[in-house]
Amino acid sequence: MENAFCPKFTYYELVLNLKQHEEKQGSVKAGRKFHRRHSSTNLGYLPKNLKGRRLTEIRLFSKAHLYSGEIDEGIETTEEVILIERKYSDYLEVGATLKAQLGLLAILVEENMKKKVKKAMVIYSKKTRTEIQVDITDDIRNLALAMLERTKGILASGVSPPADYSRRCLACCYRNICPVGSLKLNQKKDLPKTAESTGCLYTVE
Repeated sequence: MENAFCPKFTYYELVLNLKQHEEKQGSVKAGRKFHRRHSSTNLGYLPKNLKGRRLTEIRLFSKAHLYSGEIDEGIETTEEVILIERKYSDYLEVGATLKAQLGLLAILVEENMKKKVKKAMVIYSKKTRTEIQVDITDDIRNLALAMLERTKGILASGVSPPADYSRRCLACCYRNICPVGSLKLNQKKDLPKTAESTGCLYTVE
């Protein structure tokens, strides 16, 4: 997921072992509290028009692709599993990082639970509550696996990958040490208020 944000994120965190310290970010603290509340309360609750068994906090491992991840929420029906992803944000965007996350989780479910994942519900909740349905397509699965292989490639080579400057650099934890992200630090006034501009990212979990 973080590699979809920027490949240098993988290099700084997992090759150089420079920690994000995302736990110090106020938005991250609020997001984690938000997730804990939903995973531990109303355990029998099912979203409207959905029938099945609610899944919470299930950690899975892929033998085929060698990675692990945690299903925060989901609904298991007789035929499929529907992922539920909650975002503590009012900025509605289904970008590459979220697609990579959903794709990786879908692959984990399909391999371990032997049921298809055809869709996910992304629930944005902060000041307002909005639900967006995301179809889990082959394109999303392929994107997720491409990010996974790119991550493995960086770890295997230990070489800093190329990256282009973008507005996301302004909100990156590593912008002060990254030669790409530090190009335009004086433009902080243009910092975008996006779901991915929290100063740090969550893991696949």
